[in-house]
Amino acid sequence: MTAIEVRNKVVSGLRGYLGVPVNLSEQVSEEPGVPYIIYSVTSPYIPGNTLGHFGHKASDGGNITETRAEQAGMTMSFTVCSQSRKGDDGCWIWGEDEAMGLAEKVQGWFLHTGRRFLSPEVVVESVGNAAPRSTLMVDEEANRYGFDVLVKYIREDAVEVGGLGIAVSKGGGR
Repeated sequence: MTAIEVRNKVVSGLRGYLGVPVNLSEQVSEEPGVPYIIYSVTSPYIPGNTLGHFGHKASDGGNITETRAEQAGMTMSFTVCSQSRKGDDGCWIWGEDEAMGLAEKVQGWFLHTGRRFLSPEVVVESVGNAAPRSTLMVDEEANRYGFDVLVKYIREDAVEVGGLGIAVSKGGGR
């Protein structure tokens, strides 16, 4: 898999499970209504501690493809965003509570439901502690809670290294 494929799988799983927007944090777009989640890929490729597993495969045309596979890691950072406001039913919604509660739900997805959704291609290695990431706006606070997740996946690179190039002679001559 590639880091982009891993990221897309994680984000689509979270969107489907939570039913709230999950957007790239560095993307220029209109801010969605709260609550929503922003994420960033902080380390798209963390190498494994090996040289990798090398393999060779011949194609029908006689060319050889060399592959290298390794268990790689990727760190993603998630931030749940909310704001204190009146709900549709007229009741007050505390942004702090909503952000913290949704952050716990996201953590729970990685610890349980998400592990099944991502398996076997992606393995959740660790889920960090949620911590406040709130920011002061002009006249109010944007309530935010965030944490990091480390996932592992198999990264495979391939390159064509040429043909067999072996001359076969018939007979016993030199």
